[in-house]
Amino acid sequence: MKRTGLRPPLIARYVSRTRELEVKSTLDIVWRNRSGGGGRTERRYLDLAIDGVPLSSLSGADFISPLGWVTVEEQNATIDRWLRQRSPELAGGRTALCVCPECAALGCGAVTAVLEGGPGVIVWRDFGIQNNYEDAVHREGFETIGPFTFDGSLYRLLLEAVRSELRGSGG
Repeated sequence: MKRTGLRPPLIARYVSRTRELEVKSTLDIVWRNRSGGGGRTERRYLDLAIDGVPLSSLSGADFISPLGWVTVEEQNATIDRWLRQRSPELAGGRTALCVCPECAALGCGAVTAVLEGGPGVIVWRDFGIQNNYEDAVHREGFETIGPFTFDGSLYRLLLEAVRSELRGSGG
């Protein structure tokens, strides 16, 4: 997918504020490049960084965010799921955060988590790798990741700004 006229690499950022519900984490969404070669497709995508650490680097596996490179319809569905406006797509009420960088198919596996909360906070917890043809969640390597608590209002503003940016860029 060819991209022209994109804005600077940093799309949006917010810093969580401590409230009565103890918001602890920051979420950044930034453009990154996955290098190609050796059977790997080069991919420009929007990465999720929690407290400054790219989520794509936490698993030790080759998974990336679907934002910035899958179809517009799938990007909108992804944002809707992250906003909890759509049901999670995987067993156990789990939502995909990072997917196969070649095809984005859930059958290849995905980094998933349980997303919960309400207007005040959003919590990402119970990370693991999962696919869409078995109920098993592989949590090895994810035991110390999360939970992450975000300010709900700022979280929603960030994701809607990303949606707007993607709509404006044709991505």
